Amino acid sequence: MDTTVLLTGASGRIGRRVVPLLLDRGFRVRALVHSYPIVTGDAEGVELVEGDILDQNAMRKAVEGCSFLLHLAAAWDMFPPAVHERENSQLFESVIRGTFNLLEAARGVPELRAFVYASTDAVYATGMRRFTSPITEDTPLVPSRFYASAKILCESMCTLYGQLYGVPWLVLRICWCLEPAELLHLFTYEFWSDSLSADDRERLSYLSNGKGFFAPRNADGSSGVDHVSHPADIAGGIVSAISGFEDALGRTFNLAGPKPFRYLDVVPPLAERRGLPWESAPVAGIEPYELSTEKARETFGYHPIHSVSKIIAEAVGDPPVA
Repeated sequence: MDTTVLLTGASGRIGRRVVPLLLDRGFRVRALVHSYPIVTGDAEGVELVEGDILDQNAMRKAVEGCSFLLHLAAAWDMFPPAVHERENSQLFESVIRGTFNLLEAARGVPELRAFVYASTDAVYATGMRRFTSPITEDTPLVPSRFYASAKILCESMCTLYGQLYGVPWLVLRICWCLEPAELLHLFTYEFWSDSLSADDRERLSYLSNGKGFFAPRNADGSSGVDHVSHPADIAGGIVSAISGFEDALGRTFNLAGPKPFRYLDVVPPLAERRGLPWESAPVAGIEPYELSTEKARETFGYHPIHSVSKIIAEAVGDPPVA
């Protein structure tokens, strides 16, 4: 049986790492190309197909003969959503309509073994909601913005298409996934300035333009906490899920980095290594959280290895961290 994977979002931070991993495991890749080319497009086993997920007829043609459909493409913004995620119409098209078109295409492929949908930890309102224990896949979903609502709807569509049309599916809820250089942006004044008090914003403005680092604190003075992931870990988890899809079908899994990190643990040593000052202040609307990946570990062997220390070392060119 053919083992071709139709991949959307092949040029993204995760998609471009997924391609070589799929090839290494013996899959063929049909990469949907819309705006950005992928560097592995001339590799043996990779077929480039021009198309747009908003074109339903094109998606029907693209998925013909494929055994797997891996849907990674979607609008996404790493910056504070309350400030930057304002284009709900664009999100509706790219997230909801695009997923609908691919599910419609998938229902016409009898040999399809799995529709793999990339969702997000935003469905739990991470960072905005208080949790008393690690977040599991059974944690109630509480959308805090339109993007999360759109992802929840798409997860529901996967379930519905499985029930109504027999489309085999699995959902991967991906933790905040950042390139190393993007991670460094979390430690800047600019990233948090809109969430600071007016007094702190004025007091700390000297840190702007790369002149220093910033660590957010909670209202009680404790360190801000985040849980992020390296694209290489997420790509490896996705390919493991596809390889072991039989045990994963009809189920939802969290994918995240090895563990959360405290800003006050990583910012001071980073500032010292760079020879720059750092500051800390309360930031409104952040809550500590941790995503449990136990289910993914047990089901298809997910094993993330990139700690925040490793990602920072990669970003700044330091020797690898053990």
